[in-house]
Amino acid sequence: MFAAALTAGCSSAHTAPSAAASASLPTCRAPEPATLPHAAGSLTEADSGAFCLAAGQILDVFLTAPASAPAGTRWGDIRVTDTSVIGYGNNGVLTPPVNVTAGVFVGAHHGVTTLSSTLPGGTTWHVTIVVQ
Repeated sequence: MFAAALTAGCSSAHTAPSAAASASLPTCRAPEPATLPHAAGSLTEADSGAFCLAAGQILDVFLTAPASAPAGTRWGDIRVTDTSVIGYGNNGVLTPPVNVTAGVFVGAHHGVTTLSSTLPGGTTWHVTIVVQ
């Protein structure tokens, strides 16, 4: 596993340029330190809530199926509700393990969106991403 320092740009609480803007955006926190080089942070299936990311920063996501799941079980593709806020990034030659669904995302524009995925049994995962 690679370790990379969390890039500046996210704080433990959301800060907006105006009071009106901050009222419409949820409070967010920085994601865990990145797994991949050049990423600002990393999320897993254990994460929930709202996470902040600066425009241009990269976020990696690794969703691992439960150990008790049947062989070959994987999370579905990671979906983005608003690709104008955060887009799909280039994962280069990223080949995750058999039971892991991976995604690389790039903050695009100021706003809020959701990342989500579902296991075959119906368990869902979702987080809110606030791009500052």
